[in-house]
Amino acid sequence: MDKKNIKVRFAAINPRTETFIEDAIERTDGRKSYVTWGSRNTFPDYLCALRKSSATLGSIINGSVDYVAGDEVRSNIGKDKLNKKGETATDIVRQMAKNYFTYGGFALQVIRANDGTIAEAYVLDLRYVRSDKDNELFFYSEEWQNTRAKNEKYPRFVPEFTEIPTAIHYVKNDDTQVYPEPLYVGAITSAEIERNIDQFHLNTINNGFMGSYVVNFNNGVPEDEVKDEIEKMVNAKFAGAGNAGRIMITFNDTQDTAVTVNKLEMDDYGDKYDTMEQNVKQKLFTSFRANPNLFGIPTAQGFNSEEYESAFKLYNRTQIQPVQDKIIDTLDYIYGMKGSITIVPFSLERATTNIE
Repeated sequence: MDKKNIKVRFAAINPRTETFIEDAIERTDGRKSYVTWGSRNTFPDYLCALRKSSATLGSIINGSVDYVAGDEVRSNIGKDKLNKKGETATDIVRQMAKNYFTYGGFALQVIRANDGTIAEAYVLDLRYVRSDKDNELFFYSEEWQNTRAKNEKYPRFVPEFTEIPTAIHYVKNDDTQVYPEPLYVGAITSAEIERNIDQFHLNTINNGFMGSYVVNFNNGVPEDEVKDEIEKMVNAKFAGAGNAGRIMITFNDTQDTAVTVNKLEMDDYGDKYDTMEQNVKQKLFTSFRANPNLFGIPTAQGFNSEEYESAFKLYNRTQIQPVQDKIIDTLDYIYGMKGSITIVPFSLERATTNIE
């Protein structure tokens, strides 16, 4: 047999897509006054996208924000609205907590009135904030990917410098770096795996037919353009979740040129991926030192209100209270008073008393 005359063409069923996990590397560019955050200066954007696409990570972060905000946040600074947007102390605390659990820190823009007193305070999305190497000068832009985009510069907030109209107070959980790092920094790969598992299941549904069968047209090898057209027609008619269980009907001149359909015997990837998903979920919870039950994700053993309260006491002591302390200390520092806000601790009194 002349192997040179054998023509084989493979069609990709599920295109393989690699998700780029951005490194948190910090770089100082002599042409810029700020330090870049990430290999493409978009590491916090990556973390934000990861929070939105990883169900487990999003649940942990959102649940932790609820715990930090507690049952109520009371303002003791003499006004309920802390800025012209009408944001209350509760709004500010929730935003600070969300930034902290997502990025490992937060930043507030502090605006003074003409007499030097604090007029407004805004929580900045840390995605848009960059800093010099000493955290003395900050830069704000919503287009860091555009190297030509302009940015606004602000000095570090100092209570005594009442003549500076606008400044930024910056809080991070790691003093050895310019930028903070999230609690789940060691489990970023796990969050990435989780969202890729979801993508795998989506592809399995969308390509269910072609992922299980091979259709062989045994009536000669047509031109490439004809091959492409046949492939498009088969995919359009038979692939996808809406075509499960449909019968494929073919029309042939003779039995010798009939279309053959071969079912592929495949390993049960679904079960393997489910096992992998449970492992990566556990790593995410471990990175926060949290119990899944605290975020409405029951374990195989289940849990009751007593077990929940016991798990919450530990998580509250090791994770929630330290963040609450950082937030309170920050607002006390900005407003120049002790007890600028009061956070009423989270309780189950407003929820059901018996959790199954």
